[in-house]
Amino acid sequence: MMTYLVIGLCLFLLIIVIYISAKPISMGIEARRNIKDDPQDNSENNQNIPDYHDDENLNKDTISSEILKLNELKNKGVLTEEEYKKAKDKILN
Repeated sequence: MMTYLVIGLCLFLLIIVIYISAKPISMGIEARRNIKDDPQDNSENNQNIPDYHDDENLNKDTISSEILKLNELKNKGVLTEEEYKKAKDKILN
């Protein structure tokens, strides 16, 4: 009799766990479907990702993009001229 009670309790807890986890799992599946179904969003996100096939181009692209970011920060007043030069020298060396 006690074993039936323990087995019943385990089955009840299993059903509760499945019920609680079903919603997040279904939300994840739906999100994945939305990503696959909407190629326009993926193409917009992939435009910002550099092409990593060539190490030399990767190095040039990342260095130039970092310097451009630093320049924007300097122009916005976030970085001083001295901080800009130090950061730029650090990137170039």
